[in-house]
Amino acid sequence: FGKNGSSGKQFNSPYDVTFDNEGCLCVADFGNNCIKRFTTAGQYVSKIGSRQLKKPTSIAVDVNNLIYVTEIDSNRISLFDINGHFIHCFVNYGGDNIGEFNRPCGITVDVLGHVYVSDTWNNRL
Repeated sequence: FGKNGSSGKQFNSPYDVTFDNEGCLCVADFGNNCIKRFTTAGQYVSKIGSRQLKKPTSIAVDVNNLIYVTEIDSNRISLFDINGHFIHCFVNYGGDNIGEFNRPCGITVDVLGHVYVSDTWNNRL
């Protein structure tokens, strides 16, 4: 499903996909600056972060159904609940010190809740 565009089942450079704990497919829609959720049958469910996100590249969902999003252009990680409410943003603009990101583009969360980020231009996790 999908085609070029900005509404419902349309995408503008989808970068990453994962499933949330409700069984919905979550898509990082890079060009539309949002996360879109779908049923496994392809039915549009909701949009997350359309006012907060800038160029989302990767998404991960933890055991509490919190959604972590890397934003490569903003050098930050944003956190949302499953209903799309913004919770927190971890941000540092292009630094190379511990805890600072420079082009984060991949993210995952293990079963213990540890978050791992591929920090591209800092060449580290």
